[in-house]
Amino acid sequence: MKENKQIVALCKNFYKIMNFEPMSGDLITNKLIRIYGEYIFKIDINDEEAVKSVIELDRVLDNYLNDYGFRRELQQKIVKIKLKRDVKNPLREFISHIIKIFYDYEEYTTKVICISRWI
Repeated sequence: MKENKQIVALCKNFYKIMNFEPMSGDLITNKLIRIYGEYIFKIDINDEEAVKSVIELDRVLDNYLNDYGFRRELQQKIVKIKLKRDVKNPLREFISHIIKIFYDYEEYTTKVICISRWI
């Protein structure tokens, strides 16, 4: 029980994500929220890599709920994810693919802003 409190403390957006009401018929969002809840409570709190992935997943799903463009992008790409049969932890592998999609999207949409001087 103590570990669950520590995990929830790591996830700043836990309650926002778990209490999110998706539009009717939005099965992907429902599944993502369910997977999020499963994954964060299955990790070993002493494993730094797992803790890092939970924090990143929390950030990704918060962005997913707030950014319509990213939501659409993830929904299109998530159905194309293919996992190898010999993967030891398919859930962790799936989460890493979601995080990679987010970083690719963030890199693609981030624009370089130049400050020009008006005379």
